[in-house]
Amino acid sequence: MIKPVQTELYAVIGNPVAHSLSPVMMNAAFRSMNVPATYLALQADELPDDLETLARFGFRGLSVTLPHKELAYRLADHVDDMARTIGAVNTLMREGSAWVGCNTDWLGATKALRRVTELEGREALILGAGGAARAVAFGMKREGARVTIANRCVEKGKALAKSFRCDFIPLAILDRARFDRHFDVVVQCTSVGLQGTIPTVLVSDSFFEPAMVVMETVYRPLRTPFLNAAKRAGATIVHGTDMLVYQGVAQLEWWLSRPIPEFPCVAAMKEAIHEVLSKEKNAQDD
Repeated sequence: MIKPVQTELYAVIGNPVAHSLSPVMMNAAFRSMNVPATYLALQADELPDDLETLARFGFRGLSVTLPHKELAYRLADHVDDMARTIGAVNTLMREGSAWVGCNTDWLGATKALRRVTELEGREALILGAGGAARAVAFGMKREGARVTIANRCVEKGKALAKSFRCDFIPLAILDRARFDRHFDVVVQCTSVGLQGTIPTVLVSDSFFEPAMVVMETVYRPLRTPFLNAAKRAGATIVHGTDMLVYQGVAQLEWWLSRPIPEFPCVAAMKEAIHEVLSKEKNAQDD
């Protein structure tokens, strides 16, 4: 049996996953704390078999991304209370012969939003009904926001709304020119806008208002068409990288059983992401 002996192994698993900035971010964190660990990006297509393979190779922890968050919840041997309520996990840790799961997406989302706005009593809209949307809905409700779910698939959207006692509206309604409902906070939780995917318009530009806070969970590219439209309307925008960093900090704290300091660790994570995205922007501008 082959297993790592000089470094601990961690990875982000999903499909697609080539775009992920988690390896850049997490390896910067490990270096800043002198932790002997390596973090990889691995495409996973058959999650039940893939988790067994990763366990045999000695992986200590996994970040779980699209489209596996809900399946990973069902496959985990144990999950914490938060993940059980959400019904999805974005983090796995190997303990003995078991995969243990938790969810840090809700922590990352709420911390990123709290940096620019209060959430208690606010009218919040979540676009999407997958694993990320479940986590964001949980976090927003926990913070005291009034949450509405919008999704193309009505059945799936209604199921999520029922789970968290939220309102539901079909996504198509948001494109109506006279949609008269105001939202203070809007969070985009689908894969639309992700680098390498087919461009799709979720809502018309007229949906956005200057008073809105609009957050994107996609972080590559840094400014998706969704965020660009919100920015043009004068809304306050929150990049997907903010949620990425803070959910990653929570993952590290769980895996390593220690607090993660702002300096040098969190600063190193942000700098590593900024460096990659700046190079991409400069290349596009040339």
